[in-house]
Amino acid sequence: EDGIMDAANFEQFLQERIKVNGKAGNLGGGVVTIERSKSKITVTSEVPFSKR
Repeated sequence: EDGIMDAANFEQFLQERIKVNGKAGNLGGGVVTIERSKSKITVTSEVPFSKR
């Protein structure tokens, strides 16, 4: 909304970089979900997330 950061580009970045079972871009068939509404992005994981 404020033009500082594009939420759609950040959502795409997260989809490409989040790893499931050591594979980037593979969100595990619903194990990790990324949802966007306007400028708010929610990442939900059904498995433990890496602390890195």
